[in-house]
Amino acid sequence: MLRHPWSPALLGRPMLGPNVLARTEFLQSTLARSGLAGPALAAATHGLANLTIGSALTESTWRTESRLPRHSAHEHIRAHAAEYPTLAANDHMADLDPDALFTRAVDCFLTGVQST
Repeated sequence: MLRHPWSPALLGRPMLGPNVLARTEFLQSTLARSGLAGPALAAATHGLANLTIGSALTESTWRTESRLPRHSAHEHIRAHAAEYPTLAANDHMADLDPDALFTRAVDCFLTGVQST
């Protein structure tokens, strides 16, 4: 999605083509090898796929449509810390590497999946 900025527009239509099904098969077979099955496998597949799609959509939007640089959003949050105390205290919208943030989010997700 990051290489093809037009691709988020495809999300509004059913995703049952052979490429999507092949990707989903790959994802589920990988997760199934960890011991997941049934509803737990379905939930993990759904969660990981949507984490990936949502992250790519958000990053793609920042890259193509945002007129507000991330550091400006971070400065706005810091300037209005009384309204956003948790965001300000945790440096939300700080200049983080989007790839590193995504990797960490996947790690958090998979750690949670393993503990169920």
